Amino acid sequence: MSTFRKHFTVIAIPMLALLFASVREVRAGAMETPKLANCRNLPVIKNLTGLKAQHDCDRMAAPKTLTKADVKKLAATAKSPEDHLTIARFYKAEANGLEAQAAGYKQAAANLRNGPVVKNLMSPATPANFDFAAKEFRDEAKADRALAASHEEMAKTTVALRN
Repeated sequence: MSTFRKHFTVIAIPMLALLFASVREVRAGAMETPKLANCRNLPVIKNLTGLKAQHDCDRMAAPKTLTKADVKKLAATAKSPEDHLTIARFYKAEANGLEAQAAGYKQAAANLRNGPVVKNLMSPATPANFDFAAKEFRDEAKADRALAASHEEMAKTTVALRN
């Protein structure tokens, strides 16, 4: 009987946790959805709205993001200032993401240097590897910012040539 209680307890605790977590979400009520043209303008009640309707509205709400391949094609065929500014915005966003990654690696290196050393979990060279990765990410971000600046300059010269 005691093994039954142990197994029952092991199974019952996660089930209760899931139950209370879902009750808390339901108690939160209805979420407001953005007012889109083809989506229903009704509040969405979690777990009761059809999945197809949710995915259609999500797909419509998400703006199209550029990929590196799209940017390369656009850079090869860019003629208008808007094209150049789109490319510049993409490279600025890439540079910001790389700067964030570099900051994360730099922070991780500092944590490893200043934290307690755990045997066999960390190589002595790991902080140096993280510093190297941070430097590479910063260099790549610098190159992306230079590309963004050159495309902004191209946009300005394109506007000047049109006038």
